[in-house]
This record gives sequence, C-alpha cells and structure tokens, in this order.
Amino acid sequence: MIGHEMVMTLLARGPHQDIGQSHNIFAPLNGSWDVEVFDVEGDGARRVSNGEWHFAWILEGRAMQDVLMAPARADRRGNVPMKGNRCATCLRIFDPAEENWRVFYFNPVAQSYELLRAQMEGRDVVQLGANAQGRQLRQVFTDIERDSFRWRREIEKPDGGWQLLAEYSAMRRL
Repeated sequence: MIGHEMVMTLLARGPHQDIGQSHNIFAPLNGSWDVEVFDVEGDGARRVSNGEWHFAWILEGRAMQDVLMAPARADRRGNVPMKGNRCATCLRIFDPAEENWRVFYFNPVAQSYELLRAQMEGRDVVQLGANAQGRQLRQVFTDIERDSFRWRREIEKPDGGWQLLAEYSAMRRL
C-alpha cells in the first residue's frame, strides 16, 4: 500500500514523557469510537447521523491526531451532501510554556479550519478558539468514561451566552 510507511512513521505507542500525567488530558480518547451526531439547525431541530472518530498518538507521542468521518466510511457512497459532511482531522500539540494544548482543526470538505486551545476544567476538556469568520467557539468533551464520552460544539451569541451547534455521543469500538 502506498503511504503505509508514512503512516507507520507517524504513529506513536503513547504520549511522550515531556507530557506529564497532569497534562495528558486527551489520553482517555485514544482509540476508535462510533458516534451519533446531532446537528442543531437554526430553528432548533436536530439532524441525526452516524459517524466514526479515531484518536491516536503521533510524532513520537508529542501530539495526538484524530480523524472524524460523518457519515461513517461504510455509509459514504456516491455524493455525500455538503451539509453535515465531516471528513475532518484535528492535530493536538501540547505547549509546555503555556501548559495547555493547541488544537488545529481542518475539514477540507467544508473548507473550514479552526485554531483552539484546550485545557481541563473540572472533569471536562474544554477547547476555546474562533472559526475562520472570527466567531468565538467552545468545544467540550464531557462525561468521559472508559467506553463513552459526549462532545458538544457551541458558538458565542451576541449576548455572551452559548448556542449549541452540534452534539456527539461516542461509544468505544470493541
């Protein structure tokens, strides 16, 4: 398979020792997950789809990368509509000087990208940043357990509150 050697070079067995236990906030996500995706429309209606989300340590364990596919690969036949189509990746790199994570998100299907910072808030992993239009975003990994977690994406409203854009329910693959 072409590219196989690149993939094997990219992958790491675990986090690098420079990422101490107290900063290893993404470790529970390592692995493969089936996700149920709830996109919230402007009128509040929810559009439901299924997907898959894979997380792995890369670059000698100095970063974690994920790949999100919604709909899942098995359901990506023909032309997948643009709305709700996620063929995306995130690269998460620990910044020891600031003691937080830099998160770079790319979805080439939607031509969208985001730069966020992540840190723990209680038991949740909170990623804050802005989209390409400069609107403030918040993404939260919550209810993190060994075999499940929830994730939500919100955008800041003019009054300073947060509006839910999407919510995922993830179950670890066996």
